[in-house]
Amino acid sequence: MRTYVMQVLTGREQATIDALERMLGDARRYELFAPRFRFQKKIRGSWQDVDELLTPGYVYVRTSMLDVDELSREIRQAPPHAAMLMQDGKIIPLSSDEERWLERLTGGRHVVEPSIGVVEGDRVVITDGPLVGLESQIKKIDRHKRLAYVDVHLLGRTKTIKVGVEIVQRTARVTG
Repeated sequence: MRTYVMQVLTGREQATIDALERMLGDARRYELFAPRFRFQKKIRGSWQDVDELLTPGYVYVRTSMLDVDELSREIRQAPPHAAMLMQDGKIIPLSSDEERWLERLTGGRHVVEPSIGVVEGDRVVITDGPLVGLESQIKKIDRHKRLAYVDVHLLGRTKTIKVGVEIVQRTARVTG
């Protein structure tokens, strides 16, 4: 099974998935998904879990089909605008590293759960969650919005994505 990426109209990811699933049928041939991330957001005075798209404007197709060109032709005929990402006229899958990274982050459920961490001086240490060991990729933490901005190599380029993070402690760096 390989993972391919389609570009779709931003905000129409789930509608595109629904339309393609109706049109394509046979669920054993493929899996369509738009990965999300979960974080806490204050709504009307209380903290609530909220899910948002990890990569807005993209839908992922996981398939074992040998002829992905056929799938691409079928997708182009779908009512919502969707197009498989290509390079030099060829449909290319995510690299093995990108697939592993996506699987590690989403845990196979296509949802990135919030990570928990501490700030020690100017260094972030993630103690629990999918960002454990990926601290070097964190470019910014917004403690008030409970978000981490992470640089990832995805779709052949470096992209900054948002994921949920809860910073439970901040300590001053001890010098000695």
